[in-house]
Amino acid sequence: MKIIYLLFAVVFLVLQGVPEFSKAQKLSKRCKLRGGFCSFLTCPFKTIRIGRCSNLALFCCQR
Repeated sequence: MKIIYLLFAVVFLVLQGVPEFSKAQKLSKRCKLRGGFCSFLTCPFKTIRIGRCSNLALFCCQR
């Protein structure tokens, strides 16, 4: 019976992240439409940052 509570908690935690994941997908799609690409923490040499691909550490970069 205790495992049901554990499974319920795991399902609840997994479903919490679903909206954020879809938002990140929209941001990365918007970046690609603008002619950019997503990069972690910093943009590579000779590129400029034109936006974000997520709320955390992914930036949209363009050559």
